[in-house]
Amino acid sequence: MNSSNTVLAIEGLTKSFPTGFWRKPVRVLEELSFDVRENEIVGFLGPNGAGKTTTIKILNRLVFPDAGKVTFFGEDIGSGADFQRRVGFTPEQPYFYEYLTAVEFLRLCGRLCGMSFKDTDIRSEELLSRVGLKGVHGKAIRKYSKGMMQRLGLAQAMLHDPELVILDEPMSGLDPLGRMEVRGIIRDLKAAGKTVFFSSHIISDVEALCDRVVMLDKGRKVAEGRVEELIGAEMLYVELVVSPAPTPEFLATAGIPSGAGHAQGDLLVLRASGNPEANRWMADLINEGFSVLSCVPMKRRLEDIFLERVGEAGRNGGGAAK
Repeated sequence: MNSSNTVLAIEGLTKSFPTGFWRKPVRVLEELSFDVRENEIVGFLGPNGAGKTTTIKILNRLVFPDAGKVTFFGEDIGSGADFQRRVGFTPEQPYFYEYLTAVEFLRLCGRLCGMSFKDTDIRSEELLSRVGLKGVHGKAIRKYSKGMMQRLGLAQAMLHDPELVILDEPMSGLDPLGRMEVRGIIRDLKAAGKTVFFSSHIISDVEALCDRVVMLDKGRKVAEGRVEELIGAEMLYVELVVSPAPTPEFLATAGIPSGAGHAQGDLLVLRASGNPEANRWMADLINEGFSVLSCVPMKRRLEDIFLERVGEAGRNGGGAAK
């Protein structure tokens, strides 16, 4: 599979909404452009109100832009069966016919996608097991928790085996175990040759999963690139965890600044400026009988990059978003 093929392309997307008594337009998206390539996991990262959901609604033809162009698989966005067959989607807060069971709901979705009853039932059984709903598949959806509804929405998005899966805040409402399971599902989609585009404001999920990231703030793109390129290879410091925690007197004798460490219970966490300093500190600590439990070079995190770029956008007077 050629990963350079563009599955989704957004060019100059601009959107405003009227607000207030006088219906004054407020700009939500400002000339947003990026693409998603075949067999990638692309994270759409931004704080609440950045414009992520508005963008995803435009991709699904739920709202329409004031300007700009969206293409799927090299063709203009349309409403035909081909789009429905090739793209799966679940919103942040999916709405269901609450009197249906999960199986009945998926049968309805299967028919809307042109699937046969037999294929829908086979696929539904597989997916409900995969998202952790096998034991409650016969229960009315109105009895589901928010996390269970999120899982059902994920199953619906994958039901017809689409090539591109678009997810709006897929970890919303999930406990830590549920988030881990959804991460596994997204990785499985990539392993199966699918393309995944998902929005989130949980930076750790994006860093753990994504090949590339698009960062949005106040309706403007503030960064785009591969995760490893954005983070870079620069080492910030070396973290040492020492047991038991040395006394301030020992630190002074060893030439370790008192401000270089902080206590965590019976441990002391030290920050050395680089490898030479870390090696010297470790030699002194070990010679005095202390245990160095870990020595880890610390690099920049995606969260650091995001906070920098969002701060820059704010100082440059980015517009309001929704």
